[in-house]
Amino acid sequence: MYKLSDGGKTVTFELNLKNFALSDTAAEDIESVTVTASFTLWRKNPDFEMKLSSDEIWTLTKPYEEVSAPGNIGFPEFNFLIYYKNGSCDYVTAQTPLSKSALKSGLTPCTESFGNNFVILTDKSFLPEIKEKEKYLNNIEELCNINLKAPQERARISNVRKVPATKNLWRGYHPYKKSRPAFSTENIRIKLVNKALSKNKIRSVITLCGDEGLNKELGEKFYRPMKKIRKTGNQLLIDTSYETVYFDPQSQEYGQTVKKIVDFIINHPAPFYIHCRLGSDRTGTMSSILAALCGASWKEITEDYEKTSKAGFGEFRSPRLLEYSYKKLLGKSPSEIPNLQQALSDYFINAAILSQAEIIELRKKLTS
Repeated sequence: MYKLSDGGKTVTFELNLKNFALSDTAAEDIESVTVTASFTLWRKNPDFEMKLSSDEIWTLTKPYEEVSAPGNIGFPEFNFLIYYKNGSCDYVTAQTPLSKSALKSGLTPCTESFGNNFVILTDKSFLPEIKEKEKYLNNIEELCNINLKAPQERARISNVRKVPATKNLWRGYHPYKKSRPAFSTENIRIKLVNKALSKNKIRSVITLCGDEGLNKELGEKFYRPMKKIRKTGNQLLIDTSYETVYFDPQSQEYGQTVKKIVDFIINHPAPFYIHCRLGSDRTGTMSSILAALCGASWKEITEDYEKTSKAGFGEFRSPRLLEYSYKKLLGKSPSEIPNLQQALSDYFINAAILSQAEIIELRKKLTS
């Protein structure tokens, strides 16, 4: 699927369509073959279109730095997208069956993969860890197997918990939108979120997935805690994205998101609840920023971030993905920064996103 050269500085993607059980592999029927990946934001990008060699192998060579943006496992992930001249398309993923001829020749499936995606590894020693983490992708729990009498299980399933280094900030799942309506846990998950809002006396809510209305067909509704919060005007609605929070943290959108959150916290009553849909990516990154500004260590932040993968809705996020966002923001890994709180404060102040007075007031509001 790929080869590394120049000491890992260059990546060459290779695809022999005859090795896979596809509807059509004839070169004359193909319009284009493209690498789609975490580093293309899983979109078709003409810069990642492959060329057909004389021996009928589709290839593309790129500097590693152009393909280094990680997927959810914390390493670059990719697939191949085939466009046919008749207007149809096909994918080659890590789950695409090998052709009979490939199997007969002794070819085996690629093991450098995570779920459906191929993974680029410059260090193969991480492969056992990747394979071990795949269990979370299949961990879709049934309601009948969960002990809802146990407080720790209710917190795990609802993905609700206090943000490190704070006293007045909780994070978790969406309190009224059903992101996984087919799951047996979905209704109870949202009810548990609302019970947590009541128990923790949440007065203000930060919503990171925009102003989404209720889907009556799914039975979505506002429970009493959210009705009260919305009625008093204490809900902040921000529409940011996975791509922005992980891959473009120096963008204006990212900076404005942080600014709006801090302004809201300063000017609204505590305690606060921050969420997106699953409480994973947008919530994970923004709550980590707030935690760091309040003095949480990188170890505390990553341990909290990983807990979402245990919520039982078939998702996994590696702390390496969060680390990538911080590297883009601060220029180095948080593990290499002696005082993360100061480094973040300095960044936001120097970028004219926050003032020192606003950061002090934020800490006071979240920690006192």
